Formats: sequence, structure tokens, C-alpha cells
Amino acid sequence: MSVYSQDPVLKTITNEAGMSVTVMDWGATITSIKVPVTGEDKPREVLLGLKNEADWCTQECYFNATIGRYANRIAHSRFSLNGKDYIIDSGAEHALHGGRDGFDKRRFTFSNVGENTLTLTLHSADGDQGFPGNFDLTVVFTLTEDNTLKMEYLGKCDAPCPACITNHAYFNLNGHNSSVLNHTLWLDSETFLELDEGSIPTGRVLEVSDNRAFDFRTPKKLGLDFLNHRQMQSALGYDHPYLIKGDLSRPFAKLTSDDGKLSLSVLTDYPACQIYSGNYVHAGTPIIARDDGQEYPNQSALCLEPEYYPDAPHLPQFADMNPIVTPTSPLKRTIAYHFEG
Repeated sequence: MSVYSQDPVLKTITNEAGMSVTVMDWGATITSIKVPVTGEDKPREVLLGLKNEADWCTQECYFNATIGRYANRIAHSRFSLNGKDYIIDSGAEHALHGGRDGFDKRRFTFSNVGENTLTLTLHSADGDQGFPGNFDLTVVFTLTEDNTLKMEYLGKCDAPCPACITNHAYFNLNGHNSSVLNHTLWLDSETFLELDEGSIPTGRVLEVSDNRAFDFRTPKKLGLDFLNHRQMQSALGYDHPYLIKGDLSRPFAKLTSDDGKLSLSVLTDYPACQIYSGNYVHAGTPIIARDDGQEYPNQSALCLEPEYYPDAPHLPQFADMNPIVTPTSPLKRTIAYHFEG
């Protein structure tokens, strides 16, 4: 039975400050984040969303979904582990976001629902999309009183397996269908991974100091150096993994709306973050925006996707940063979005 054969289940959590977050069981997807802004009559919607609910099952952009079993890319849709070869059912040359039928297309189960917390679970059987082992994922969404949405991922597997879970939230802090290129971004990162034309890491680590277009150590508008670098040509913009010092005590990124009234800070204990400027939002079937009924254009949002390194199974030189999940070493990672307005 298709995950989409039944209507989705949606649950909303709130806090006393007036912030709300709605999560759908299809893909453990965040369908809405509304944040109060000083001086405004109603909270701003900061996520891209679909005008027609049925379009959630046809959009191909991974809108705001939980991504797994392995976020980002695995080259040639295959990897080797402990002397055995595995082929991922990707439907493409390179596996993206867990395969053709990744976690974003699964129906999760709400196992706990509270006023400010939601817990969802998913079972992925041995061999699912080609990955080894029975994998059980628990995702906990918690909304705090200081307008922070925290997502905790616990992934257990009964066999060694590469696993990386993230959320593919599409942020536009303007609160309406618009370009994100006038948003201001700060990133506490000195390096990023060089990619080939298929968006697969070459293994080279590049310094942002030598590549001005990728340097956000001083806050600047996303569009200032947009497409002004050879690394952006095949990706049609930013779609690159920055290396960060994963630290839940301090943010590594801050995104600010065009008018400067609302900001998003991101914290994580992952060692990298994919920065994606929504370069393919308009590449496939048009996606109709919920606020104005118009098609979303490319670069209508920014995704900040904390994760392990893309294609980690083929990057043994970084193995200590990208641990394999085993029966005794589960995946346990956290991402937090903190809003100020």
C-alpha cells in the first residue's frame, strides 16, 4: 500500500510566545513553522509550503522532510562495507537522500504527542533500498519557550550500516513567496568540500579564504557572489557541504530576513552542513506556493542541512568524522533551529 493511499496525520505543537510547528507523518515532514515577529499582527510562516495538500506526494524537492537512511549523495549508488558490496536502489547514477524510496516518502508513526513535543518512529527493514540491517529511527521534535525547535535523531541498527539523518527544511524568513538571495547569511566555517560535476566530493578540502564566493565568516547577502565561482556552475548555485565544529552550545550559522526583523540560528553536533540555495525548486513539476498561489521560483528558499560528509563511505580519510552505525553504536544527533524576531 502506498504511503499516500491514506490521508496524512498532522500534529501541531506550540509555546507561550506564540510560535507553532506542524509536523506530518508522511516523511516526518515539518509542514509549517510560524514565528512571532515584534510589531507584526500575526506570526510569520518561515517554511515553503504547498497550496494544495495533495501536492505533498508529487513534489520532488524533499520539502521539509526527514531524510534517510543516508542524507545527501553516495557515489554510483553503491558502497562496500566489511568486504561486502551494496547497491542502493536510487533510480539514478548517484544515490540521493537514501534512495528512490527514502524516508521522506515513508509514513512515520506518532508514538507520543504533547503540547510542545512530538515523537515519531519508523522501521526500515534489512535490505531496504539496498542498505544492510534492520534500522529503527526515532525522531523527537521539541519546541521550547525561547522559540527553538529541537530535533533529536536516534537510529539503531542490528548490523553495521552507514546512516545519516537530517531535515530538508526550506527557509524563507520573509514570510512570503520571494527570492532568498537578499537574505543575509553568517557561517562559522573556514572550509568546504570541493565537488565534481555530479556534486560528489573529490576529497579536496577548500579554504573559504581562497574562495570569496563561499566565505560567509562575515555576514553577507546570499546573492552577493551568487554563481561567481566555478564550483557553482554545475550546481546552479550553492549546494555544498561546509565543514563545521559541531557544538550544541553555540550556533554555526545565522540567517536573517531581508527586512532584518527575523533571524534563524542553527546548532548541531554533526560535523558538516549542506548549504543549498533551492536551485532546482522550479526544475520539475511546478510547485504552487501556499501564500499567493504562484509557482515557487528557483532560489525561493535556503536549506541548511546538518549532516555527515556527503559520500562518506567513499571518503575513508574522514572516517573518524562519519561513524558507521553498529548494534553497539547507534546514530544519535541533534539539530536545533532558534528564531529571534
